[in-house]
Amino acid sequence: VISRAPGLKLVVETLITSLKPIGNIVLICCAFFIIFGILGVQLFKGKFFYCLGADVKNITNKSDCLQANYKWVHHKYNFDNLGQALMSLFVLASKDGWVNIMYHGLDAVGVDQQPITNNNPWMLLYFISFLLIVSFFVLNMFVGVVVENFHKCRQHQEVEEAKRREEKRQRRMEKKRRKAQKLPYYASYGNMRLMIHTLCTNHYLDLIITFIICINVITMSLEHYNQPHSLDLALKYCNYVFTSTFVLEAILKLIAFGFRRFFKDRWNQLDLAIVLLSVMGITLEEIEISAALPINPTIIRIMRVLRIAR
Repeated sequence: VISRAPGLKLVVETLITSLKPIGNIVLICCAFFIIFGILGVQLFKGKFFYCLGADVKNITNKSDCLQANYKWVHHKYNFDNLGQALMSLFVLASKDGWVNIMYHGLDAVGVDQQPITNNNPWMLLYFISFLLIVSFFVLNMFVGVVVENFHKCRQHQEVEEAKRREEKRQRRMEKKRRKAQKLPYYASYGNMRLMIHTLCTNHYLDLIITFIICINVITMSLEHYNQPHSLDLALKYCNYVFTSTFVLEAILKLIAFGFRRFFKDRWNQLDLAIVLLSVMGITLEEIEISAALPINPTIIRIMRVLRIAR
């Protein structure tokens, strides 16, 4: 399925060819994560604790917190060790809740010290540097690699498509050259059959049939509820005329092309099927058994509209 869908094949080839360069970017990204993780541990280890209680305005350190019977807890994301630091950096890179982690870093005072709002604004440099280098630059390199490989694969696919088109053109030209050397299939036709063949292959015949189909559609659109008997008869005879015209066309094409060449064309098969359905609809109307059928036979005539698709 993939080989037969050029767009899907291009996407799959792009993903496969991007695995190697993406692996290199993953190594670079991991290196930056480890570097900033170690730096974060050195800057913030033990500093992401705070006192949890009703009134902590006068609390300055862990001892004051415990003496007031409060809890000395740490934030969910912290830099106490490399593992916790990498988890915190991953949240920063995902840009989901990174602002709270940054504010905790700015408020950090020291080990076992109660945080103070905006205690060290210079810590912004650490978080902004990580966001710029890793979150924006390195992670966007993944997209850049995929886009670059997509363009390369598309150029390669376009070259292959051009070669295939050239090969098909050469085969078509060779096929036409061989056909030109052979006598046409209608060379052995008699005068009458050759005249019928010329008529059936004439472009104006298709235009006339299309015009007749349009007139047929107009007549079918004239049907309505409680229509007069005269209109009913007129539409009935019009249907006979149209059906006879289409039957005559099918017979002429069968004579002109022969059974094998006639049924080789899918459009001719559709035309003949519609003609047979039209004849069957008229037959069912005449023998008056339409009440026993699940559908009205006149609906079959609507299938003639499909011929306009030619």
